[in-house]
Amino acid sequence: MRSRWGDPKRVFIALGLTSDIAEWVFYLPALVWWTVELGFSPLQLVGLGTALETTVLLAEVPTGVVADRWSRKWSIVAAHVLMGTAMVLAVVTLNYAVMLGAQVVFALGWTFRSGADIAWLTDEISELNERGELANTQATFEHATPDVSPIILQRHRLGLIVGPLALVPVMIFGRASPRVVIAIAGCFLVGSAFGFAATMSDAFRSRATRTYDDRPRALSILRTGLTTARRVRSIRLLVITMMFLGLGSESLDRLGFKHFLDIGEFDENSIVWTGVLFIALGFAGAAVVWLAERRIEGGIALPQLGSRLIVVSAIGAVAVAISPIAGIAIGLLLQDSTREAFDPVSAAWTNQHADDASRATVHSLVSQAHGVGEVVGGLSLAALAQATSITTAVLIAAAMWTCASLVSRRAAA
Repeated sequence: MRSRWGDPKRVFIALGLTSDIAEWVFYLPALVWWTVELGFSPLQLVGLGTALETTVLLAEVPTGVVADRWSRKWSIVAAHVLMGTAMVLAVVTLNYAVMLGAQVVFALGWTFRSGADIAWLTDEISELNERGELANTQATFEHATPDVSPIILQRHRLGLIVGPLALVPVMIFGRASPRVVIAIAGCFLVGSAFGFAATMSDAFRSRATRTYDDRPRALSILRTGLTTARRVRSIRLLVITMMFLGLGSESLDRLGFKHFLDIGEFDENSIVWTGVLFIALGFAGAAVVWLAERRIEGGIALPQLGSRLIVVSAIGAVAVAISPIAGIAIGLLLQDSTREAFDPVSAAWTNQHADDASRATVHSLVSQAHGVGEVVGGLSLAALAQATSITTAVLIAAAMWTCASLVSRRAAA
């Protein structure tokens, strides 16, 4: 049965916007709560991220196989339930161990969604194309695997506009109770899961030529995905690129914003000033994604575009490390907006080279490479920041991103 909304592109964008709103509304008050009110150290902050990334590392591929073996739709629904539950769990107590557990649950949910949503979109558009329902539209494709790159980037761009706008009420009400705002975000995400369960179709399971009995078994899907990641040159180099990116990501995601709050000394206005910065980051990211869309339409290779985005990210990281408060804000703006744009570019890059049977698994393997980098780099750079300074850790992150850019450029050669 087709989705009640009819257009898979519309459902795909709604999926993204729903989770984007919840995650933006969660992360702003959580970051201020952890950094300002609870006074977490660099190791404690990165510890939360490491718990998340370790879970991603362990669960990413198995949950990708689940989506490829059974149902991409229900993987997405499960993801929203788990992620929303984790947001609520994160604020029920001040116990740090429970917060770590919440990060584990959130990460598990994230892995269920990772790659499954793009694989679901590809399935739905493929089926419509096979039925001739996309005739005379821009979404008609001649190949078995449609190029959904424009839709991926469009969704990401819209999320970077809608998500920051949702922060306005957070900046107003979050000053009084960040924990209540976080809990509301979690409940919103869980509620959305029931809505998508009722409205999404599932071409992957209903397609007559792919019944439950003749679909590849889980181990076969995993082997196919690993073979693609190992033997397809573009995917292999993307995996290496993602690993280098991950090595530096945690130091900016956690410590970069702590550096901003520590240097700025905003105190009770921390959530307001951080909210203003987050909104600026979102709109800047949307602008960079829009530029990336134009460059892709102009024919630039995805690896080449990715390399340019990562170079700007590295420059932004250097600015965060060595600048006063205004320069830190500009550096965060540069590195965050370009990394946000790289996310859909890397997803489109992966989707171009993954086969239908193991699509979600290949996406998961690429994401897992980033997780490996974050686990290794996160703990190492957090310990370094604790022993020396955040500046040193961020400069090393910039060096890691420079290496990532060089590998990405090699993939374009």
